[in-house]
This record gives sequence, C-alpha cells and structure tokens, in this order.
Amino acid sequence: MKKVLSMVLVVALLSLSAVALAETHGLGISTSIASSKPATAEADGTAQADTTVCTVALDDEGKIIFIRFDVAQTKIAINAKGEITADVAAEIKTKREKDDEYGMRKASPIGKEVDEQMDHLEAWCLGKTVEEAVAGANSGTDADLLAGCTIHVDAFMEALTKAAANAK
Repeated sequence: MKKVLSMVLVVALLSLSAVALAETHGLGISTSIASSKPATAEADGTAQADTTVCTVALDDEGKIIFIRFDVAQTKIAINAKGEITADVAAEIKTKREKDDEYGMRKASPIGKEVDEQMDHLEAWCLGKTVEEAVAGANSGTDADLLAGCTIHVDAFMEALTKAAANAK
C-alpha cells in the first residue's frame, strides 16, 4: 500500500512539475499621456500619464491561467513658469490601491468601482488565448464582459499583448 501511495505521489508531483514548466509568465506595460491642461496666471495646469500594467501566465496551449491588471494614474500640477508644484514626495496610489477612493462607482452604469471592473475583466480573460481575449474585449459587444466591466479596455489589452510577447 505504501508503494502505491508513494507512486501516486511521485506521479502527482511530476505532473505538477510538468504543468509548472509548461507555464510561461510575462509582464507588459502600456503608458500614455491621458490629459493635460495648460497653466495660466490664475491657476496651475496639469499633466497626466496613465501606466497600465499586466502580468500574465499562459499554459502550454497559450491559454491565460493567471492575469492581473493595475493602473497608475499620475497627475502632476505645473505652474505658469513650468515648475512642478505637485508634492513630488507624495505616494502615488494605483487604481487598485485607491479602491472606493477612486470614485468610479458613482459614475459607473453598473455601480462598480474600477478595481471591481478590473477583477471582472481578469476573470473574463481566464481560459482564453491572448488573441481571443483581445478580439473579444476590443469588439465592445461581449455581453459577459460588459456585464461587469464598462471601462475602456484598450490600454489593458495593449499591456496584455505586451505581457504575452514577453512571456518566457
């Protein structure tokens, strides 16, 4: 009995090792200048850059088995002289870190905060190939995705595409 149990455990461990070896992991980052407002003599201006990050794990068939998104939305205040007036030592929280502080729930037609919508997008991507996820998300018509995610997903899909390209 002990030999059978030992053999089963060895086969199970070898199977898990094979799965782990078959996985590829990648990181992708997409950055864009999201908005800007020029400074005037009366008020500071602002510049904003959004950096979307995706980490992904793919199985040996290229299907997504793990995915995580986040976004750093960096806003910088600048005066009319071009000097940065923002607190450069201040912590910049990601959208996930902000949670309800981000304030998407009030504006969301589905009543979900941005991190909840990213969670839904991630769950929706699982089991799909990167190509399937990108095509479905970019179509803007997938009912399952739209049921829990109404935010723009272009930057997320760009970061996912880069993560997959970097997967090793």
